[in-house]
Amino acid sequence: MNIVNKINNIIVRVEQLIIALSVLILSITLIASVLGRILFGKGIYAAEEIGQYCIYAITFIGLSYVVTTGKHINMLALFDMMPLKFRKIGALLISSITGITMGILTIISFQYVDTLKLMGKVSINLQVPVYLVVAVISCAFLFATFQYILIFIRNLQSEDVYLGLNEMYIPDIKKEAKDEC
Repeated sequence: MNIVNKINNIIVRVEQLIIALSVLILSITLIASVLGRILFGKGIYAAEEIGQYCIYAITFIGLSYVVTTGKHINMLALFDMMPLKFRKIGALLISSITGITMGILTIISFQYVDTLKLMGKVSINLQVPVYLVVAVISCAFLFATFQYILIFIRNLQSEDVYLGLNEMYIPDIKKEAKDEC
Protein backbone atom coordinates (compact mmCIF):
# COMPACT_ATOMS: atom_id res chain seq x y z
CA MET A 1 0.00 0.00 0.00
CA ASN A 2 2.96 2.28 0.66
CA ILE A 3 4.06 2.07 -2.99
CA VAL A 4 0.53 2.97 -4.11
CA ASN A 5 0.59 6.06 -1.88
CA LYS A 6 4.01 7.12 -3.21
CA ILE A 7 2.89 6.77 -6.84
CA ASN A 8 -0.31 8.64 -6.04
CA ASN A 9 1.56 11.47 -4.29
CA ILE A 10 3.89 11.95 -7.28
CA ILE A 11 0.96 12.05 -9.72
CA VAL A 12 -0.99 14.47 -7.50
CA ARG A 13 1.98 16.84 -7.18
CA VAL A 14 2.50 16.92 -10.95
CA GLU A 15 -1.23 17.52 -11.49
CA GLN A 16 -1.34 20.33 -8.93
CA LEU A 17 1.70 22.00 -10.50
CA ILE A 18 0.28 21.83 -14.03
CA ILE A 19 -3.14 23.12 -12.95
CA ALA A 20 -1.66 25.96 -10.88
CA LEU A 21 0.71 27.04 -13.65
CA SER A 22 -2.06 26.88 -16.24
CA VAL A 23 -4.38 29.06 -14.15
CA LEU A 24 -1.54 31.52 -13.49
CA ILE A 25 -0.52 31.74 -17.16
CA LEU A 26 -4.16 32.04 -18.24
CA SER A 27 -4.83 34.85 -15.77
CA ILE A 28 -1.69 36.82 -16.53
CA THR A 29 -2.10 36.50 -20.30
CA LEU A 30 -5.75 37.49 -20.42
CA ILE A 31 -5.37 40.39 -17.97
CA ALA A 32 -2.29 41.68 -19.82
CA SER A 33 -4.12 41.41 -23.13
CA VAL A 34 -7.13 43.36 -21.84
CA LEU A 35 -4.91 46.03 -20.29
CA GLY A 36 -2.91 46.27 -23.49
CA ARG A 37 -6.09 46.72 -25.49
CA ILE A 38 -7.40 49.42 -23.14
CA LEU A 39 -4.14 51.33 -22.66
CA PHE A 40 -2.39 50.87 -26.00
CA GLY A 41 -5.17 49.82 -28.34
CA LYS A 42 -3.40 46.52 -28.95
CA GLY A 43 -3.69 43.26 -26.97
CA ILE A 44 -1.50 40.19 -26.94
CA TYR A 45 -1.98 38.64 -30.37
CA ALA A 46 -1.76 35.07 -29.11
CA ALA A 47 -3.79 35.54 -25.89
CA GLU A 48 -6.75 33.56 -27.17
CA GLU A 49 -4.55 30.66 -28.25
CA ILE A 50 -2.64 30.64 -24.96
CA GLY A 51 -5.95 30.75 -23.06
CA GLN A 52 -7.28 27.85 -25.09
CA TYR A 53 -4.20 25.72 -24.34
CA CYS A 54 -4.40 26.54 -20.64
CA ILE A 55 -8.08 25.57 -20.57
CA TYR A 56 -7.18 22.21 -22.15
CA ALA A 57 -4.59 21.60 -19.44
CA ILE A 58 -6.88 22.69 -16.61
CA THR A 59 -9.79 20.60 -17.88
CA PHE A 60 -8.00 17.35 -18.63
CA ILE A 61 -5.38 17.38 -15.88
CA GLY A 62 -8.23 18.43 -13.58
CA LEU A 63 -10.05 15.25 -14.65
CA SER A 64 -7.28 13.13 -13.23
CA TYR A 65 -7.01 15.28 -10.11
CA VAL A 66 -10.70 14.94 -9.20
CA VAL A 67 -10.47 11.19 -9.73
CA THR A 68 -7.66 11.09 -7.18
CA THR A 69 -9.51 13.16 -4.61
CA GLY A 70 -12.87 11.47 -5.26
CA LYS A 71 -14.55 14.83 -5.85
CA HIS A 72 -15.93 13.97 -9.26
CA ILE A 73 -19.66 13.77 -9.86
CA ASN A 74 -21.13 10.55 -8.53
CA MET A 75 -24.68 9.27 -8.84
CA LEU A 76 -24.80 7.32 -5.60
CA ALA A 77 -28.43 7.17 -4.49
CA LEU A 78 -28.70 3.40 -4.95
CA PHE A 79 -25.04 2.89 -4.04
CA ASP A 80 -25.68 4.47 -0.60
CA MET A 81 -28.50 2.05 0.20
CA MET A 82 -26.54 -1.10 -0.71
CA PRO A 83 -24.94 -3.31 1.92
CA LEU A 84 -21.14 -2.97 2.25
CA LYS A 85 -20.45 -6.11 0.20
CA PHE A 86 -22.39 -4.80 -2.81
CA ARG A 87 -20.88 -1.31 -2.47
CA LYS A 88 -17.46 -2.95 -2.54
CA ILE A 89 -18.33 -4.90 -5.70
CA GLY A 90 -19.78 -1.74 -7.22
CA ALA A 91 -16.64 0.26 -6.42
CA LEU A 92 -14.48 -2.45 -7.99
CA LEU A 93 -16.66 -2.50 -11.11
CA ILE A 94 -16.72 1.29 -11.40
CA SER A 95 -12.96 1.66 -11.04
CA SER A 96 -12.14 -1.24 -13.38
CA ILE A 97 -14.58 -0.29 -16.16
CA THR A 98 -13.69 3.39 -15.97
CA GLY A 99 -9.97 2.56 -15.82
CA ILE A 100 -10.28 0.39 -18.93
CA THR A 101 -12.23 3.15 -20.71
CA MET A 102 -9.58 5.71 -19.76
CA GLY A 103 -6.88 3.30 -20.94
CA ILE A 104 -8.57 2.99 -24.34
CA LEU A 105 -8.89 6.80 -24.56
CA THR A 106 -5.20 7.06 -23.66
CA ILE A 107 -4.19 4.72 -26.48
CA ILE A 108 -6.42 6.50 -29.01
CA SER A 109 -5.19 9.94 -27.96
CA PHE A 110 -1.51 8.96 -28.18
CA GLN A 111 -2.18 7.51 -31.64
CA TYR A 112 -3.73 10.86 -32.57
CA VAL A 113 -0.63 12.63 -31.22
CA ASP A 114 1.50 10.47 -33.53
CA THR A 115 -0.74 11.35 -36.48
CA LEU A 116 -0.50 15.07 -35.71
CA LYS A 117 3.27 14.78 -35.37
CA LEU A 118 3.54 13.15 -38.81
CA MET A 119 1.34 15.87 -40.31
CA GLY A 120 3.58 18.59 -38.86
CA LYS A 121 0.60 20.80 -38.03
CA VAL A 122 1.41 23.96 -36.04
CA SER A 123 -0.78 26.53 -34.28
CA ILE A 124 -1.64 29.75 -36.11
CA ASN A 125 -0.19 32.42 -33.81
CA LEU A 126 2.49 30.74 -31.74
CA GLN A 127 3.61 28.19 -34.34
CA VAL A 128 3.64 25.54 -31.60
CA PRO A 129 3.38 21.97 -32.89
CA VAL A 130 -0.24 20.96 -32.23
CA TYR A 131 0.80 17.46 -31.19
CA LEU A 132 2.43 18.94 -28.06
CA VAL A 133 -0.88 20.46 -26.98
CA VAL A 134 -2.76 17.22 -27.59
CA ALA A 135 0.00 15.30 -25.76
CA VAL A 136 -1.04 17.13 -22.57
CA ILE A 137 -4.54 15.71 -22.99
CA SER A 138 -3.09 12.24 -23.64
CA CYS A 139 -0.99 12.48 -20.47
CA ALA A 140 -4.07 13.52 -18.51
CA PHE A 141 -5.91 10.41 -19.75
CA LEU A 142 -2.87 8.36 -18.75
CA PHE A 143 -2.85 9.90 -15.26
CA ALA A 144 -6.58 9.20 -14.88
CA THR A 145 -6.01 5.60 -16.00
CA PHE A 146 -3.32 5.20 -13.32
CA GLN A 147 -5.62 6.72 -10.72
CA TYR A 148 -8.46 4.30 -11.48
CA ILE A 149 -5.99 1.39 -11.35
CA LEU A 150 -4.75 2.62 -7.96
CA ILE A 151 -8.34 2.99 -6.71
CA PHE A 152 -9.05 -0.57 -7.86
CA ILE A 153 -5.95 -1.84 -6.00
CA ARG A 154 -6.88 0.12 -2.87
CA ASN A 155 -10.38 -1.42 -2.93
CA LEU A 156 -8.89 -4.90 -3.30
CA GLN A 157 -6.52 -4.37 -0.37
CA SER A 158 -8.87 -2.55 2.00
CA GLU A 159 -12.01 -3.66 3.80
CA ASP A 160 -13.44 -0.16 3.28
CA VAL A 161 -14.89 1.25 0.05
CA TYR A 162 -12.94 3.90 -1.87
CA LEU A 163 -14.26 5.92 -4.82
CA GLY A 164 -11.14 8.13 -4.72
CA LEU A 165 -7.73 7.44 -3.23
CA ASN A 166 -7.71 10.12 -0.57
CA GLU A 167 -10.80 9.35 1.45
CA MET A 168 -12.79 6.31 2.42
CA TYR A 169 -16.35 6.38 1.05
CA ILE A 170 -19.02 7.03 3.68
CA PRO A 171 -22.61 6.87 2.40
CA ASP A 172 -24.66 10.06 2.76
CA ILE A 173 -27.16 8.16 4.91
CA LYS A 174 -24.44 7.52 7.53
CA LYS A 175 -23.09 11.09 7.21
CA GLU A 176 -26.56 12.46 8.02
CA ALA A 177 -26.82 10.18 11.04
CA LYS A 178 -23.42 11.42 12.34
CA ASP A 179 -24.44 15.05 11.82
CA GLU A 180 -27.64 14.60 13.84
CA CYS A 181 -25.77 13.21 16.89
